[in-house]
Amino acid sequence: MKTMMKIAACLVTGCLLLGILTMARVPADMLSEDCILVDQPSVTIDEQAIYQELFDPHSLVEIELHMSKEQVADIQREYEYYRQVGAKSTTYRIADSVTFTINGKKYVIEEVGVRMKGAKSRCNFYNDVLGVYNLTNLLISFNQTFDDTNEYGLETRVWNSKQERKKRENRTFATLQTMELKWNQTADNTYVRNSYVHEVFRSNGIPAQQCRLTTLSIRGCKMGIFRLFEPVDETFIRRYFLPRDWGGDLYKAKGTETSLATFRPYTTYGVVKKDKSEYYNYDLHTNILTSEHESLRHLIEVVNRPQVTREELESVIDTDWLSRFTAINFAMGNMDDLRCNYNNYFVYFRGSDGKAVFIPYDCEIVMGAIYSWNTPGRGLTEVSPYFTSHFEFSIEQDNPIMLQVILPDGYYNDQYNAFLRDIVQSKWFRPATFEAYYRPIAVNYSDKVISKYNYMSTIHMNLDFSMEGGPAYNGNLSIAEFMEKMKQNIERNVPPAETES
Repeated sequence: MKTMMKIAACLVTGCLLLGILTMARVPADMLSEDCILVDQPSVTIDEQAIYQELFDPHSLVEIELHMSKEQVADIQREYEYYRQVGAKSTTYRIADSVTFTINGKKYVIEEVGVRMKGAKSRCNFYNDVLGVYNLTNLLISFNQTFDDTNEYGLETRVWNSKQERKKRENRTFATLQTMELKWNQTADNTYVRNSYVHEVFRSNGIPAQQCRLTTLSIRGCKMGIFRLFEPVDETFIRRYFLPRDWGGDLYKAKGTETSLATFRPYTTYGVVKKDKSEYYNYDLHTNILTSEHESLRHLIEVVNRPQVTREELESVIDTDWLSRFTAINFAMGNMDDLRCNYNNYFVYFRGSDGKAVFIPYDCEIVMGAIYSWNTPGRGLTEVSPYFTSHFEFSIEQDNPIMLQVILPDGYYNDQYNAFLRDIVQSKWFRPATFEAYYRPIAVNYSDKVISKYNYMSTIHMNLDFSMEGGPAYNGNLSIAEFMEKMKQNIERNVPPAETES
């Protein structure tokens, strides 16, 4: 009882600030001299330079969402309504303004969209008594027009001209139309396993989201440290791929209640409508109005041929990319990917040759971060690199593409083995490399950690920064233990190069 009273007291003290800091759109004359009001016609900013500074691992970033309590409450109400009908709200509520503070310089953007993001991460997070009492993942959008009267009622935006509205539709900040904000659900005390793994992917020629830490507050209620991600979208494709490869179909993979994203003939594809509970295994994110899914349909047809040849596979997949992608995911202990959970990846069909390549996404269950997760094999450190089971559903591997990589008689097993050896022998598998990456980030953010009693979702977590593991650190493996165990695992199971057939 005393513990619950303490929690309630912390929640009330910390978050009834929601009723204090009601803020309308920010007038220019109220801004301090070090603020840049991004939407002012006289203001010119270098968005690419801001992007670079925003995602620099050494930067200190703070994000403040200035919203009316009614708009925050609307996010909660929509979550409750759509959960009852098995759907998810896609409506952005209105933040009067958002302030990004990057290394002390403030950028203020007016009228920004905010909504919940994710599947299992969505939750009840607000009521009128406690204010914000839970942490939830958010998506913020800079190009929302807010002019649907059915959604916004008296808050509906009236545009003076089509040109003004079009300008808003094309608005970006730091070159991005949207940004993802995710809290530390895996209780990763380093806070950076996710972004470190993305660095490993990029260093091996595989595009991965930029991911950096930030503090987040809503109406003055401090929500602690979040991860900030660039989205995987058309802007991402144009940033990381050559111009000749632009224009292809991009799909996000996800399991549904009736099928899994395995490239089998039964898998589904289309444009997901979350608010109507229309879900597909492959959700199209580009060419939405023009694509007939020819590339994906052809890929599925080819990889399911009974006697598919190596040449046929290589006509539809960049198989070198696939082998590297699979090896990095295993070596970094990714439990929630294309192989382990048929989940959390994008497939992109390059515009130049139509071949499929794979893009990692949401790499949170990695490098021994196993808090609250079904992790046989201690984050893959104690299972064979050739395992063929699906951990969550206890079924055999059903992805025909994966079988060509992980089975000893698969066409690409030799490449997979070579990449596994290279990764664990590289600088990325040295604790000193991780510590050099982690240390300046910890210096910037270690004093920004919130009490575990601030929010219901963090009560059982130790949120302090550390590279250590064990019961005191949420049961996750330490970085040194993970690296040593995985290195031994691969050295024990992967044959030396000279003995491969």
